[in-house]
Amino acid sequence: MLDSTPQTTKQDTTFVQSYGIHTGFVPRSQLIKKNWMLAGDDYAKLQGHWHDNALTAIYGNYFVVEKINGVEVSDAQALATLEELSRVTLAQQFGPQYSNNISFFASDRSVGWEYPILTPAQAKEISTSLDVIAYNKVLRYAFASAYAYSLEPGGTFAYNDDPLYQKLMLTNGKLEIIDTLLNVDGVYAFAVKVPAIASEGLEEEVIIAYKGTNPFNTGDLYEDFKLFFANLAETDIAWQRTAFEFCQRILEQYPANQASVAPGYQVPEASTSHNVVLTGHSLGGYTAVDSGVRTGIQTRVFASPGTKIIDAYARYFANTMRLRNVINFRTDYDPISSSALRHDENEVEFPAFPGNNLFVNHSLENMIKERLIPLYHNWQDPTARPSQLFITPDASTGAGLKSRTNVWGSTTKGD
Repeated sequence: MLDSTPQTTKQDTTFVQSYGIHTGFVPRSQLIKKNWMLAGDDYAKLQGHWHDNALTAIYGNYFVVEKINGVEVSDAQALATLEELSRVTLAQQFGPQYSNNISFFASDRSVGWEYPILTPAQAKEISTSLDVIAYNKVLRYAFASAYAYSLEPGGTFAYNDDPLYQKLMLTNGKLEIIDTLLNVDGVYAFAVKVPAIASEGLEEEVIIAYKGTNPFNTGDLYEDFKLFFANLAETDIAWQRTAFEFCQRILEQYPANQASVAPGYQVPEASTSHNVVLTGHSLGGYTAVDSGVRTGIQTRVFASPGTKIIDAYARYFANTMRLRNVINFRTDYDPISSSALRHDENEVEFPAFPGNNLFVNHSLENMIKERLIPLYHNWQDPTARPSQLFITPDASTGAGLKSRTNVWGSTTKGD
């Protein structure tokens, strides 16, 4: 595992790619625009240190910024300056609709890898512990994702009598459902408010969950078929718009607080705000990620396919904005989430179940019963713990991610 100490005292220089996310619902091909960050009429230049400045450094690398255009900056000044320069650059290049929600990454070439930009204080925060996942929170999102399947006609929910479900999800013995969406453009979703539980260290949360694919539902399979081709062309279809509008409807009732939103996304002022999380399994996970990119809301999904297909064979040449607010919990040998798809989100990968096939390793029930519940009781459980983590140090903490970390690969080295 990488530590947080730069490996060189020599000062390095790099540039910045700024990304703007459109404020409305537009096709994916028009959703995100990027440009080299400008400072006046010239490119903005960062001075500081790469975590690893070797030519072969790819995985887990990041840049610690100390100066911008030769001027020393404090931690607060660095972040504020980078945000402001990004907003100005994107507004000038693409219009104000791309300057509200922004992201930026260090890069010294026009193709290839891009890396997190951290302040010195943020670099010191990086934890070397593998105890970084709050499984009680992740279980909440998994239970909500499972409940979403019960919304369709004939759907069932297997956990009503489960004591852990009752403890984590119910308010005064009842599931406090805020709103539902039932088969509008093929979308099923619901929003639920789950209580604060002091003994568990849990805060009140509003969870928005989208139903995934039912392999016995021809309508779901048809939506998956359309998704494949929509991904190829980076277009959007009606159900993605409907899912986004449902998310917006909930946010109007329960505005998200700053902790629920990725850095760079602007949060409307509200007299009261809430912890909000998006979730879903399989196609529901993809749907949550799609709305998460557009809103910046913390997104925690299960067995989600990648949100891009066309880049699968050009991974090293496609520098597309990474999704810092998303974590995808998946199982090894799950053909839905590990097939030829482009993933730009953080991932937690669990060991495969016996009998490496679609239904076993893609199963949300197996994820809950055989992985998440054992890890709730013991995060070190050797039969259940993640085999690999792919979490970069700029990943949005909270919503189940306990601390800033920088792990890219096996969790079992040295065992």
